[in-house]
Amino acid sequence: MVDERAFTASLARFFGSERDVLVGIGDDAAVVRNRGRAQVLCCDPVVEHVHFTADTAAVRIGRKAVNRNLADLAAMGAEADWLLVSLLLPRRFPAARRTGLLRGIRAAAAAAGARVVGGDVATTAGPLVVTVTAVGHLRGRALLRSGARAGDTLHTSGALGGSLAGHHLDFEPPLAIGRWLATQRPVHAAMDVSDGLLLDLATMLRHSGGLGAELDAEAVPITRAAVRRARGNAERALWAALGDGEDHVLLWSQAAGRQLARGGPLAASARRPIGRVLAKPGLWLRQGAQRIRLPELGYRHELDRAAPAR
Repeated sequence: MVDERAFTASLARFFGSERDVLVGIGDDAAVVRNRGRAQVLCCDPVVEHVHFTADTAAVRIGRKAVNRNLADLAAMGAEADWLLVSLLLPRRFPAARRTGLLRGIRAAAAAAGARVVGGDVATTAGPLVVTVTAVGHLRGRALLRSGARAGDTLHTSGALGGSLAGHHLDFEPPLAIGRWLATQRPVHAAMDVSDGLLLDLATMLRHSGGLGAELDAEAVPITRAAVRRARGNAERALWAALGDGEDHVLLWSQAAGRQLARGGPLAASARRPIGRVLAKPGLWLRQGAQRIRLPELGYRHELDRAAPAR
């Protein structure tokens, strides 16, 4: 067995440090230099049996724990700086599996130019829970969910659906795309597609004053994994793209008739709209000559209805 304090000391060596870390792992809190006037903070856990299965490779769990948070920074147009990591490890969690988890966390942080500067570790009867707090900064404005306007076109930065084929573990957060979109004045609103396109789009529209949207069935980008899982059934693949979730691409609204600057990290397909924002609430799908009412399809965590404590 390894003592908690000895483990913490080993983490300081494992994750390393840099000039902007004034106090790193091992003290009561980290001290870092501010890299921007406006900081961006987010926190998201991954939980065994909810976000991954018990037999998932530990390195993939670590990467996902970090990248979920970095995708939220991307949706705000932020640059990633620092990470705090909280580990709730089941008792008798194998040392080799723990090392794989840490390596996944370190690799995802390094890929984004971020650094783990602290956190906490505890043991529990289970399940495994990894919570990451990400801290970043803005180069300019923040992208918000609340800016969509009637008449805007809708876009996604990548294809959708079929995430359980492996994408939900191995995606790369679209940080460069988010930073670039924040520089584009025609972009009015943006968010990370984590719970499903329809549910997240409905959230954006609600935050933007209760608007609606119409999607073009032929324009919705669908992953090959979704097509494979649907066994070539185009209708099932489309519905997977609309509601599977954990795509971790960016959804944004853009002023109608306005073009984004040439160049940048966007694929040509992402510049083509998948739908438009409507003045009246409701989600619709344009499929040939048909116009179908859509549900707010996606993943929801069910919570008790009791009001928060005052």
